[in-house]
Amino acid sequence: MASTSTKSTAAQTNMSLTPVLTLEGHEEHVQSISYFPDGKRMVSGSMDKTARRWDLQEGKETEEVRDVCERGVMYAVVVSKDGRWVVAAGGDFNIRKYVLS
Repeated sequence: MASTSTKSTAAQTNMSLTPVLTLEGHEEHVQSISYFPDGKRMVSGSMDKTARRWDLQEGKETEEVRDVCERGVMYAVVVSKDGRWVVAAGGDFNIRKYVLS
């Protein structure tokens, strides 16, 4: 049996989104983000051809990698399940794997 509702989930729960943290540093649009398994860190990829690692508890950038894509922009970044590496893909038709130290 299936059912439908005309009310949105947000309306039913009175949910509101309030920012608790803003991370600044990219110079162009952020295209992709991925969380580390511990939930305390995140990596982002931007049209500015950079990937950045963030400490979410401190609210600051901990690492920046420039020119991740030789041409074009970065479209995606993903953290591995074990948090040991990051994969980045961009408009230069390449996928790159970075081992984290």
